[in-house]
Amino acid sequence: MPRATHDLVDLLRATQTRLVVLTTRLADATASPDEQRAFADHAEDLADLLRSHADDVDAGIVAAPRPLFTTNRETA
Repeated sequence: MPRATHDLVDLLRATQTRLVVLTTRLADATASPDEQRAFADHAEDLADLLRSHADDVDAGIVAAPRPLFTTNRETA
């Protein structure tokens, strides 16, 4: 996995954790408005990074994904 993709995956995983915490805090009514705004800012930044990564893949800067499975079966 290219380094840029690896970094993005790490960031997405960290965001999942932050989202679970925020979801829990929202559900029990303990999330402050500042926490909500901070996550919204983080999510916007993450969306920009994800778009940029996709653009880099399209431009050939980052390696394109490879197919998960390849099958060379003949139909009966």
